[in-house]
Amino acid sequence: MPTPMAEVEFALVLSRMIDSVQNDPEHLRATIYELARVKMKEQSASQSPADKRQLSKALETAIHGVETFVKKNQTIALPRPERGGQPRVLAAPARAETIRLESPYIEVGGSHWSVKRRTFRLTTPWRFGIVLAIALTVALAVTQRERLRNDAGSVMAMITSKAPKPAQVVPRAAVANTAPVEEHSPTTPTTYGIYAVSRDELYELEMLRIRAPDIRIAVSPAIQTPSRTVLPNGHLKFVVYRRDSATSAADRAEVRVIAKITREMSFDPAGKPVLNKIDDTWVIRNISIPFRVAPKRDNPDMYEVLGETPESTLTPGRYALVLKGQAYDFTVAGPISDPRQCLERMAATNGQFYSGCQKP
Repeated sequence: MPTPMAEVEFALVLSRMIDSVQNDPEHLRATIYELARVKMKEQSASQSPADKRQLSKALETAIHGVETFVKKNQTIALPRPERGGQPRVLAAPARAETIRLESPYIEVGGSHWSVKRRTFRLTTPWRFGIVLAIALTVALAVTQRERLRNDAGSVMAMITSKAPKPAQVVPRAAVANTAPVEEHSPTTPTTYGIYAVSRDELYELEMLRIRAPDIRIAVSPAIQTPSRTVLPNGHLKFVVYRRDSATSAADRAEVRVIAKITREMSFDPAGKPVLNKIDDTWVIRNISIPFRVAPKRDNPDMYEVLGETPESTLTPGRYALVLKGQAYDFTVAGPISDPRQCLERMAATNGQFYSGCQKP
């Protein structure tokens, strides 16, 4: 339960605060401004952040205008008590309205305390500034924010001779948008992979499940699936985009022919040859077409694989781009006329043998 001494201590603190406010006009104005800020925050709690910022800005502008008005037009200071206890009253203009504010002075004796009160005067300009600050910042800003947006300039013009102009702030996003945006090239990949460029279009190559055999081996194991990447023509280049492209780019590259097995000759038990048509069977041949490797100028994480000459063109058929032994599959569209793209197979008792097709 609070003791009488605690009540006395609270009374002393409150008395000192009231006394300091009524003896200091600037302190009093600052207190009123702070109350206006708190009241605005309470009544605008449900507003959007943008409205809150605009209301806060309007409040600070109004406070600035009132402060300027008071400093220009105040002709009398608040009376301050003399050392002898009697207040010193300055001359005031005729018909000055007064507001009586009471401030307690505490005398403590034993367990009892009493209150003495005194008054001081506020001039009409001082009262006008206080009322105008509260009215403009709280009533108009919170309950009529739409009207405040349209009429804030005219209202502030009544307070000061010149309304302060808000600073023009350019949003950071708008500044960023003014910078020229470099258009993305359709032949530059945005995700990691191996790509072929044909007719200014980008085609991603799939990796074969088997590795390209040594160049001394005539054919690879059979490939049973057709190519999924078909290029419109054979005038092309390749773009390699990997995480380690900048540090471990291939020193050399080549394109190997993938020939289709069109038919197979085998022997029946009587030793008579039998020709069988074969579908969807291919092998990687040891026929190599050399390509050059060059860094891509606009991106260090990419490099290009180019033909020996700008006119280099692959004939229609199936091929594999070989990088560090790994084969990437693609097909050049068109009727096949290159005999290297066709093989026939003979199955004998001592192994399988391949030969070129008589007709591709």
